[in-house]
Amino acid sequence: MSHTGTNPHAPQPAQYFPPASAGMGQKSFVATWLLALFLGIFGVDRFYLGKVGTGVLKLVTFGGLGVWALVDLIIVLAGKTRDKRGLPLAGYAKHKVVAWIVTAVLIVFSGVSGGAAGGSAGQVAAPVAADSAAQEQAAPEAAEPEAAEAAGTPEAAEPAAPAEHVEAEQEWTEVVTLSGSANSASQTFELAGGQTRLVYSFEGSQDFVVVAAYLEEAGTDLNKDGGIPLLMLDKPESGETAVHKSAGEYFLDVRAANIDSWTVTIEEMK
Repeated sequence: MSHTGTNPHAPQPAQYFPPASAGMGQKSFVATWLLALFLGIFGVDRFYLGKVGTGVLKLVTFGGLGVWALVDLIIVLAGKTRDKRGLPLAGYAKHKVVAWIVTAVLIVFSGVSGGAAGGSAGQVAAPVAADSAAQEQAAPEAAEPEAAEAAGTPEAAEPAAPAEHVEAEQEWTEVVTLSGSANSASQTFELAGGQTRLVYSFEGSQDFVVVAAYLEEAGTDLNKDGGIPLLMLDKPESGETAVHKSAGEYFLDVRAANIDSWTVTIEEMK
């Protein structure tokens, strides 16, 4: 006897249930961007994405001396970063414009505030010079009554001695200068804790450069202890920025990539 119905013992085809978030990862773009922006030199962004191996390598190399950290930040902003499973970050399309604007504002604000502080420090010498000129003008006028009282005596014919300057005029004095085309660090030197500035010049023909200048206390190991750059640039330029450090011993560390030549000088008002 033949059976025309379905055989209940025959193997059934496997059913496929697509994941609810197919094509999109669970890692947040905003969290990855903030970690790359503020903690990228420690590899925290890669730990968050599950990339523990490269996270540890990025941590022990201090973010590839800052270059790797900057490259990772640019890749995140460009939307090319993927999590450990190779999936894109969630929320990139919604928040990418805000992330680009905030990052640009932080970079511009850092450069403008540094330049403005350096310019205001350079103007401090003007009141000192004006005060010195006023003292020179007042000295001959004060000598006239004394000469009038001594009229008629032989001593009156002698001219009055010019008044001596009480305070010497201050000027910017070089403390240390570094120059080169790659990474370099200075020997330790002393700062008096007064008005101090950093004068820099970076020259090159590359469109993308990485520049970071550190001024740290003697004994600091940047690769282990970390540090906050006194100056960061993404293009060749020259200028100056104010330095706010207490009296003590320091060293200058400059790290540059894609730069033809550079010069950095620390100066104090003395």
